[in-house]
Amino acid sequence: MKNKILGLPKAAVIVIGIVITALFLVLMNLVGGVVAHLTSITDSYTLQLIAEIGVAIYAIGMLFLMGYQQSLKKTGVGFLRGFYIGGFMVGYCVYVAVAQLFLQSVSGSDGVRSAGGIIIYILTMFFVGMNEEVIMRGIVLNLFADRFSNTRRGVLAAIILSSVIFGAAHIPNVLSGVPLSSALIQALQATLLGVLFAAIYLRSGNLWICIIIHAFVDFGGLMASGIFGNGDMTDMIGSLSVLNLVVTVPLFLVPCIVLLRRSKLDEIVEMREGEIIIPSEREGENIATVSLVLGILGIVTGFVGYGAGFGLVGLLGAICSKKIKPQQNGTATVALITSIIGLVIAALMITAIMFLMPVLSDTSTLESIMNQ
Repeated sequence: MKNKILGLPKAAVIVIGIVITALFLVLMNLVGGVVAHLTSITDSYTLQLIAEIGVAIYAIGMLFLMGYQQSLKKTGVGFLRGFYIGGFMVGYCVYVAVAQLFLQSVSGSDGVRSAGGIIIYILTMFFVGMNEEVIMRGIVLNLFADRFSNTRRGVLAAIILSSVIFGAAHIPNVLSGVPLSSALIQALQATLLGVLFAAIYLRSGNLWICIIIHAFVDFGGLMASGIFGNGDMTDMIGSLSVLNLVVTVPLFLVPCIVLLRRSKLDEIVEMREGEIIIPSEREGENIATVSLVLGILGIVTGFVGYGAGFGLVGLLGAICSKKIKPQQNGTATVALITSIIGLVIAALMITAIMFLMPVLSDTSTLESIMNQ
């Protein structure tokens, strides 16, 4: 089927990509609606999980039907280097998770969902990440990239078009009760995230990297409801405002530009032609330098708990650099040490703050301490 579709005009291929995405959304809402109607389940994450499992059959089936099943088997540049390529998103996920923990501590609320509820939440986030990445990157992006010319312009066109479709796919959340303004903001954010995920996938050649990172992005962003039971998924999405765009647009746009700079687009083109890209020692040195900076930032910001993301990405980079240039790579060694120190400091501070925040937010406890 893939070969027949690729023989069609570009406009027809784009329409097919839209139809594949639309069917995914229709099935999602159909399964969710039927389950909600036939059962007494009220938990939004349980309903979402059932719907996600249902559409996973469609997503995987469509992947095989379109002939892109190998995308689940290929590891490309490997998991270690793949996660370093997606390092910005790895660090972002850690930052969001830590911020959610701190906000929960400050709120003074000690409510936590049941163990079963948390497991359902985790599974839901995994299936959301898997289904969306299989459809959008595994099928739609690959389809567009195969149909368009294998040039910098063709690759960029495939990335942008598939990402716009990915963003638009979030607008139907209004059917779940999300305000239109919040749904549009989420769609714009998702479009930029789509570009990031597409860049990570095409540069790493590993769809699982995107699936895992995507799942963690959703996990961190919805922790307040999924872990601590503060509202539900609709409430979290409905809370999005213009302020979110002011922060996230430049935040996501910069790594998009970095990941898709001219030299890296050329590498993507070469990889799609079957060439194996072997990193040079110079690149290993550059990675070591970046990792050292991240390690230092991890130590500095670790004292307020936010250094974990810097430290983790610095650690990934230092190990990658060591593999590329195993000899005479002192910068990578120092980066490795500083990144580990940053991670340790951040872990200690997060633990301390988690215990201190509830005490500091309790005025009666503070008064009793001051009166002693």
